[in-house]
Amino acid sequence: MLKSFSPIIILLIAAFYGYQKYPLLPVSASIGITYLIYMLAIIVAGLSIRFSRNVVFYYALLIMVTNLALRSGWANGDLGYGLLSAILPLLLVTLTILPDRGVISAKAIPAYAILLLAATFTVIVATMSPAWATYLVLTDWVPARYFDWTGQAQSVLIVSFAALYIMLTLATLNPSLYLAAGCGILFTLATQLHFGGEERSLNVFSGAALLMCLYAIMQETWRMAYLDELTGLPGRRALGEKLQRIGGTYSIAMLDVDHFKKFNDNYGHSAGDTVLRMIASKMSKVSGGGLPYRYGGEEFTILFSGKNRQEAARHLENLREEIANKPFIIRRAGRRRDDKTGSPDTNKSIRITVSIGFAESNKKVLSPWDVVKLADQALYRAKGKGRNCISE
Repeated sequence: MLKSFSPIIILLIAAFYGYQKYPLLPVSASIGITYLIYMLAIIVAGLSIRFSRNVVFYYALLIMVTNLALRSGWANGDLGYGLLSAILPLLLVTLTILPDRGVISAKAIPAYAILLLAATFTVIVATMSPAWATYLVLTDWVPARYFDWTGQAQSVLIVSFAALYIMLTLATLNPSLYLAAGCGILFTLATQLHFGGEERSLNVFSGAALLMCLYAIMQETWRMAYLDELTGLPGRRALGEKLQRIGGTYSIAMLDVDHFKKFNDNYGHSAGDTVLRMIASKMSKVSGGGLPYRYGGEEFTILFSGKNRQEAARHLENLREEIANKPFIIRRAGRRRDDKTGSPDTNKSIRITVSIGFAESNKKVLSPWDVVKLADQALYRAKGKGRNCISE
């Protein structure tokens, strides 16, 4: 969770610092930042559509609606400003919870319908100013002295804090960069509305919120390109880029799950995926500074920078033993009954083993990929020895 929130927190700190220093900027720079906001919004919207990131598209839309509404002076009245400040957090939470249906899709119609209804409701109520709306939005529910630090209505603050609590809860239960960005954007929107429609608030906090959107898209795109979706390990593309930069002494290991096809045939691909995730988890904690990668299928790669084959062998043997000694429980409730007792065979302990081949860089080897080939050949020798062993 902290990893997801770190860049968002840095952007928030930078935004508050920029807000304080904004008056020192020359007029030309202030004008340039205003146009930069619109450019950022276009870029974020384009990338969101290109990569079908609907939640980020909605975030950017809410940011720009807030920015334009405040610049135009439409929400200058107390009720209009209060409605805008209260409905935006509710919309952000609602659009975050909605299933990902794409940006340009018939399945995205409910999201756009919610946005349209919210906008229509806000405009009509702000224009007609009914007594019930004024009472709900502008009434002081507790002594005003507790909220003398802001000009926002107490109802707005209650809604904003509730929305932020919901977003933080979602980000805690299901950590992701999108939810972290949503929390940061909600905070920047609330801060922007707290400071009012002044230019520096609109420029600084809208810019920070859009940068959060942009970072979320770029980071997610990187994750899709370089990380294996099933195991969370870096994939073959990441391995290729690492090998392009490596030099000096290093060792490479190829790891293969023993009898994996037979395991899938007996217990199903879902159980097979669980096995791969378990092994990836063990590999991510391999000693000796080894960097694990998913090579493809049931094959994995471990790169030991600065380690010769004797040093790498010790860490690989420890990994092999740790995997072999960990019982893997197959949960098969209701699939079949035990032959002797007739009771459901709900849990079955399976021993998962791996074979590992490894090789070290040397002057005779032309490239790192040649070391990979040597490690792959060593892997076949390990299988020939009866599996569940390491070989060089």
